[in-house]
Amino acid sequence: MSLISSLSNWQPAARYAVPAPARKADPLLARLDAAAAPQASTIVTLSPEAIAAASAPVPTSLRYQDLGADMLKQLGAGSVIPLDHARLPDRIDNKFTLGITTRSGTQVELTLADVDDEMIYQVSSSARLDDDERKALSTLAAGFQAAIDGMARAAPQVRLSGLTKFDSKLVQSIDFHAEVSGPGPAPQALNFHIDDAVRKARINGPDGQAEVNVDTSTLEHLGTRKQQAKAINNYLAQFDQALARGHGDKKLMSMFKDAFSDMNRTAAAEETDDFLRGPSKWQLNSDDRSALTGLSDFSASLTQTPKSSNPLKAWEQDTFSYAVSQATKLEGTSRDDRKIGQDQQSRLSAQYHTDIGKSSPPWFDGTLQTQNYQYHQVDDSARSNVSLEYRLGKLKKASLEQIASQSEQVKTIILGKLKSDKSIPSQQSLARDLLPSLISYEHIKGADNLNDHIFLLGSPGEIVARNEQF
Repeated sequence: MSLISSLSNWQPAARYAVPAPARKADPLLARLDAAAAPQASTIVTLSPEAIAAASAPVPTSLRYQDLGADMLKQLGAGSVIPLDHARLPDRIDNKFTLGITTRSGTQVELTLADVDDEMIYQVSSSARLDDDERKALSTLAAGFQAAIDGMARAAPQVRLSGLTKFDSKLVQSIDFHAEVSGPGPAPQALNFHIDDAVRKARINGPDGQAEVNVDTSTLEHLGTRKQQAKAINNYLAQFDQALARGHGDKKLMSMFKDAFSDMNRTAAAEETDDFLRGPSKWQLNSDDRSALTGLSDFSASLTQTPKSSNPLKAWEQDTFSYAVSQATKLEGTSRDDRKIGQDQQSRLSAQYHTDIGKSSPPWFDGTLQTQNYQYHQVDDSARSNVSLEYRLGKLKKASLEQIASQSEQVKTIILGKLKSDKSIPSQQSLARDLLPSLISYEHIKGADNLNDHIFLLGSPGEIVARNEQF
């Protein structure tokens, strides 16, 4: 049996030239063999268009096409990837690394990188892999490639869903790191980790940073995949609302939303009945699940890089910071005597400039004539809390409390002087006794829509609308 797993850590890197853009991506070894094989001397006449196409730089999105998947597939097949004596340079243009720890403790690491027109890859393993481990690793090929392809795009995307699906009997943890050069001085980076207890994703780049942390150590309060999809869509709508209100960066928010969606799809059950197959001390019933989001507990945040758009008032920065979280507590001595509480929170803080009476940014050129604008300072928060209490096996108390508050300060500047300073506060709250809904005929028959009313809302206007409907 050929053993790539017998390689020691950080073997010399293998190199090959980047393929032409129009050429279909071949398997990795075929590319290397083709590059190394002697070619017959041939005279070819090329048109000016063909010459231009051949000399055009290869987009980053095409450089890595199928390469990550090929590496893992070969590893799964037991192939030995040939190595020469080149070493990984200190300076690289782009880099993608996948680290896998198996249940037996073996650590495998694969790295793809490019320097100018050369691609470099490295493969290492701390111990011998058995056939089952190879197969488990090879099933991650599509997920590894999707993560690479997403980050290699001109507008990077976070695609982690394929790496969240692995054989937990054979794989203990997965780490993915991407670092991609862009037009700015700082690269765009993504770090991802997943194991039995946690999922973590962190985004760093010239526009700012974001992170998503999901606690998967406690699975009792998870919902079905359908319920989780509904909860995620509700949160994505809240993110869009915060982005518009705080005039945030769309590219960074898009990556944040991708990471949030992929990381929070933790449910395995398709139907509510599936939960009955694994009873436990904290096994939830239909009442509990309809009053909870169905998501694993999480914390997520996004912070943009501050910018000073007004050269005459550098301290008036344009900023955007957003944080959201969920925490669930299960307390009591038994399933018949227990308390369940779930708390959702969000916070938005932003500052930005606009033209007077408009939503578009003003034009500053450093002269007094362009010092006509409005400076906005936004500070919003929202919270939703569900509480359930059981005594002697019966639901005795069930309540929902929600609040959303917004505060905006708007300073109007004319020719560099403060002409007005207004504060616009707004707050609404909601309090509901859920017990009547949970014991209603509609709920017992499964026809109620209680679950639609427990998700977090970010604006007072939404609280008003919910008060009218619920």
